[in-house]
Parts: sequence; structure tokens; C-alpha cells
Amino acid sequence: MSWLLDGRGLEILYKAQVRSSLEYACLAWGGAANKHLALLDKVQARAVRIIEDNNAGREPHLTTLQHRRDVAGLTVVLKVQVKRVSHLQALWQPHRLALVTTRAVALAPGMN
Repeated sequence: MSWLLDGRGLEILYKAQVRSSLEYACLAWGGAANKHLALLDKVQARAVRIIEDNNAGREPHLTTLQHRRDVAGLTVVLKVQVKRVSHLQALWQPHRLALVTTRAVALAPGMN
């Protein structure tokens, strides 16, 4: 398709057809081995090269797949912990204060 579309058209085609498949079940990919994630990143790197070649060398507006996985994970945490979405309540964790035991805290005035 690269001979039929300009860089912008290729970017839209990639986002709609390819990246949507790469992001399918991205929460499951979040814990995958780096070698498996590298295979997904390789697909995106190739698409970036093709789009750049047809876009007069301008870099496409694509975020990394790792960034997209991180955002998806944080979105689920927000929905579980803050929004309290009903179908995700089995994942909810009670808040707890973490005990910090560093030298700086131990030496702070009034902390003895």
C-alpha cells in the first residue's frame, strides 16, 4: 500500500489495521518477556521506516507500544482504585501506609 498512500495515509492505515492488533490484550503483554515485546516493537519500527520514507523524512506521530501498554495498565488501576468500576472490584486493594525506614527518616527530628 505504500505506493498508493502518502505518509499520513500510511500512518492512519497502520494505526487502524496493525497497531490495533498489536495492542489487543496489551495488559497481558505487560508482563511478557522482553524478547517477546521486542518482536512487537520490531513491527512498529518497520512501519515507522515505511511511513518516514513516504513522508519526506518527517517522523510519524506514533507513541511507543511500551508507552501504550503503560497507559493501559494505569487506566485499569485508576478504574479499580479510584473510580471503583463494579466489574473490576475483585481487583480492588485496600489502601495502606507504607512504613519507610531510611536513614534520613530515622535521623529526622521528632521521628524517634
